[in-house]
Amino acid sequence: MSYLFPLSNPERQEELERALGVPIKLRYGRSGSQPVVARGPTATELAREPRLEGGRVLVLHERFQRADPVVWEDLVKWLRAGRRARKACQRLDAWLDGLRADPAPGRVQAGHPGDHHLLPRLSAAVIAEHLPGEFIEREPPVITWAARKRSTARRGLRLGSYDSSRDLVRIHPVLDQEAVPEWVVAFVIYHELLHALIPSRRVGRRLIHHGPEFRARERAHPDFERATAWERKNLDRLIRSARTGKPLRRGLFRS
Repeated sequence: MSYLFPLSNPERQEELERALGVPIKLRYGRSGSQPVVARGPTATELAREPRLEGGRVLVLHERFQRADPVVWEDLVKWLRAGRRARKACQRLDAWLDGLRADPAPGRVQAGHPGDHHLLPRLSAAVIAEHLPGEFIEREPPVITWAARKRSTARRGLRLGSYDSSRDLVRIHPVLDQEAVPEWVVAFVIYHELLHALIPSRRVGRRLIHHGPEFRARERAHPDFERATAWERKNLDRLIRSARTGKPLRRGLFRS
């Protein structure tokens, strides 16, 4: 189930309470090392607000105030189910990684172009070949590698993400390796650019990220079949490389 989070802080707090079924005290801070803190109320807080008995205090980084609705929904799923909400946790982790890498508000600048796959060149080629005319009335998103750090993922890996609040595409740095075909990285860029062009939309209480238009345009890409097949075939190896920091063995990878 998805939840709508209005802009005002009291309404966000009320939506969280309805979604989680407990009293909530919502606060914002600027901690990059602890962008999400969920805890029980202190004795002082209970004395001030007795309604918080049995509830939670959430202290979130101030960037949550401008976050895409999917970030709030993934936060709810994590608070309700913990790591059992696997896909929500992967999306939330990716968003938090970007926040830690770039804590300042505003349009970010692209970082290092890449060691093996140069994102500026690849991105320009993807737009020119597969999305001509799509970014005439608006700038294309900034496209950069996500922060390089060891992953804790064991079952899944998010190869790319689009942050609509920053108009920012992040590509997982595990793809910046000689063993990864360039056309795989290009397809991931294309997928994330589609998210910039086709925003998520709400149907009832569901937030649809990959609707019919998105899926049709994704499948129209000439490398759709072989790129998605390559990702499925090599996902376990990518996860292992992201966890250990060891490079992929080129000979193991086939298209």
